[in-house]
Amino acid sequence: MQDIYLLRHAHVDYAPGTPINADNPLTPLGHEMARRLAERCADWDLQRLYASTMRRAQETAAHISARLPDLSRRDTPAFAETSIIDLSGYPGATVTEDLNGWQDDHFAFANEHMWTRVLQGLEDVRAEMEREGLKRVAIVSHGGPINAMIRHALGQEVVRLRTCWIELDWSTTSCLRFAPKETGIQAWVRWVNDARHIDDLRHLLAQEWDT
Repeated sequence: MQDIYLLRHAHVDYAPGTPINADNPLTPLGHEMARRLAERCADWDLQRLYASTMRRAQETAAHISARLPDLSRRDTPAFAETSIIDLSGYPGATVTEDLNGWQDDHFAFANEHMWTRVLQGLEDVRAEMEREGLKRVAIVSHGGPINAMIRHALGQEVVRLRTCWIELDWSTTSCLRFAPKETGIQAWVRWVNDARHIDDLRHLLAQEWDT
């Protein structure tokens, strides 16, 4: 069996007027969430950590690496969020990298590219686990890619993330389990969106829902 823990990055300030791109940093609250997430990771006997190359994922992964300094880590753009790179080949007018300025057509086109990229990354991780005999790894990623990986495990092969979205908390954990193909059932979703480690911080997020 292969257990793959999917970890969303911690809190980022997406207040109105803030550009959304590859360089958004964690807030001080986000760093505290990431520290707590790292404590969760310490309970799972992880054998490798993978992380998106976007800043918010890198800063989240840094807390896990600090807590588990002997845990090998690989940073990869395969698990990055939808971005301007995924709009390559888009037939319409160009847009900036700030996702605030995108329309549904942009997301629909880019998310299909993201879907392909992320699932190839997932297959590469699974192949690496098989080669090296790894049983438990974690991926620090984003809402879109985590949605794609969960939906893939559930058997959905076409993504329309702007139509139906699994809402994921900051620094949340989800877990997929994969079995060898000859066993029949090949994938389980063990859990989705477990962020109990930030329950006592949620009141600090209440103002986000008031805007």
